[in-house]
Amino acid sequence: MREIYIRLAYKALREGIDVVGPSYFSSKLGISKPTAQEALIRLAEQNLGEYIPKKGFRLNRTGIERARELTKKHRLMECLFYELGMPPENACREATRLEEHASPELINLLKTIFINRELCPCGNRIEEGIEEGLGEGIDEEIGEGIEEGLDD
Repeated sequence: MREIYIRLAYKALREGIDVVGPSYFSSKLGISKPTAQEALIRLAEQNLGEYIPKKGFRLNRTGIERARELTKKHRLMECLFYELGMPPENACREATRLEEHASPELINLLKTIFINRELCPCGNRIEEGIEEGLGEGIDEEIGEGIEEGLDD
């Protein structure tokens, strides 16, 4: 499954959009609505959330945890590309293109290299904590505690 779908659903959640419909993905990623709908259904099949017919997709606790891991991975890769001389916006795009192909070995190495770095080149926190106001009622539904595309 393309990691960008999970990260994008998480970004929407952080922006207060609990249920993300195919139109949201379609507009952000430049894909067709049927393609977006198929992706949302696949995310639900992978137990990363719930697909609500005629509405869209809502991340569950597992999906949020996975999205946080993927967001950290993306931001670490941004740091690498930035250190190689790319401007922040290019580093972000390159990380989006290649993040699915990065091995766990590479990500562990990047964690070691950038252990003291708090922000990615785009200015976002590399390690996210649980954010207050992360969607209406999301805590109750998933348990206690919880680009340009995706420029984070």
